Amino acid sequence: MTETPNAPTMTVVGGPAAPPSAARRVITDGSAWIGVGGVIAGGFGIEAVKSVVTNAPAGRWWLFLGCLAGLASMAVGARLRVRASAETRIGLVVTASDTGRGAQRAELLESKAVEYSQMTCAVTVRTSLPLPETHPWPKEGIDALADETIAAAGIAERLVSGATRINVIPTMPLPAGFRFGARIGHTHPREIVVHAVRQRDGIPSYFPATNLRENALTAELLVVEPVESIEGGDPSRAALAIDLQNLGADFVQPVRAACREHGIGSLLLFRRKTAGPLDENAETYTAIVEQICRAWRDAPLPAAARTGRHAVFLTGPVAISIALGARLAHIQPDRWTAFNYDNASSTYEPFPAETS
Repeated sequence: MTETPNAPTMTVVGGPAAPPSAARRVITDGSAWIGVGGVIAGGFGIEAVKSVVTNAPAGRWWLFLGCLAGLASMAVGARLRVRASAETRIGLVVTASDTGRGAQRAELLESKAVEYSQMTCAVTVRTSLPLPETHPWPKEGIDALADETIAAAGIAERLVSGATRINVIPTMPLPAGFRFGARIGHTHPREIVVHAVRQRDGIPSYFPATNLRENALTAELLVVEPVESIEGGDPSRAALAIDLQNLGADFVQPVRAACREHGIGSLLLFRRKTAGPLDENAETYTAIVEQICRAWRDAPLPAAARTGRHAVFLTGPVAISIALGARLAHIQPDRWTAFNYDNASSTYEPFPAETS
């Protein structure tokens, strides 16, 4: 059966693949500590009160110590319960597989993402969308995938009470990730953490890369080039280009060509300060997102460019692409075009397709 490209599917995968035993849950969630502590505190407390009422001081301090020990056990249990509640997480495995390029790898990554989510989350919901082989992809499909993801989060929240964090584990092309993030946005009552796959073999296969909320700028890991004016371009159109893979001229030259072809007047380019792969931790990914957002906000662009149409050229992890979309394009997603690199023609094509 052929699936409609614009219709994502949702599956509730369930809880952990190997849930802890009932005995272990009772101990680790604080129930046993609270129960035993309550019995001890109540028993010794009653006897201590009796000793005071009957004026029988013999052994009174032992009774008070026993009561305090029970209260201490209850405090430990309460602390464990709070911690267990704080660690309750929902896993959303989101896949937009490019059937024309790397579909098998997308299936493998989705399988790993589900396995990772079941290991770390109380419940896992999977949403997926097959992208058509022909380009450009319909934006309606990615929009529907984002809407389905938000609906999946709502279902999971009803299944798991007390969840404080939502883990989004994505597999999708970079332009689709930017549009996906723009549709989701960054203002949510619960923390949404986007995960990234480890590039080198490691356990676990994914790690929390960045969250969608605004964070403090802790480091500047990128070089921000001066705003470049593109000859013949529209002053109301501006683009940012992010070279996180140190591609240099192999990245910049096609970007400039695409800017000239599509009438983009200003270009803000980011490149890495250091060579080699990115450090795979939340500090690095979050610092990159924050620096890009602040530099784009503060860039000396033409006044018309602030209210005009924008473009983005992406490299690197999809987690950063999603976070940038959520932060930069959430108010008006249709003002942004995320360009997709076509290996066959060595050129960039717009996503969504531009209309005259």
